Amino acid sequence: MILLLLLKSFLIIGAGALGGGYAIIPMIEHEAVAVHGWLTDTEFAELIAIAQMVPGAIGVNAAAYTGFKVAGFAGSAAAIAGFTLPSIIFCFTLIRLLAKFGSVSWVETLKKSIQPAVAGLIIAAVLTYGKTAVADVWAGILAVSTFAILFVSKEKAHPVLLILCGGIAGMLIYR
Repeated sequence: MILLLLLKSFLIIGAGALGGGYAIIPMIEHEAVAVHGWLTDTEFAELIAIAQMVPGAIGVNAAAYTGFKVAGFAGSAAAIAGFTLPSIIFCFTLIRLLAKFGSVSWVETLKKSIQPAVAGLIIAAVLTYGKTAVADVWAGILAVSTFAILFVSKEKAHPVLLILCGGIAGMLIYR
């Protein structure tokens, strides 16, 4: 029963994952923390950190983590299947529709109007995750420094390098 519930929950998340990436974090939090209580707020913050540290899409990694936490390897498989199936179906359908109707004006308008909504979801994810991740002044300094390096500098540092540097800095600060 729990495997079907994981599959269903991540089907819902996957179907609503317009914008992907960080835009889906509020949806995963809603299902895994608020609705089902599979994860605590602290565990969810850990999930985000781990999902960013390992290779792969954050949504798939989050599904794997949540599924494993709830029901082991089979739970991971169910959650990943649920999360990716809508994307596969939508992608094939969208490719066919865009090939046929891609230049129609309402399609262009729809594509442009989805972007601000996705930006809002990403901002909500940042604020939600920030409440837990930025727990003290040092964490705030690390967060602002990372943002500044990535956003302000002309030479964009690789995100993996920034995560590693943040981890090293944190180990020096919090030891």
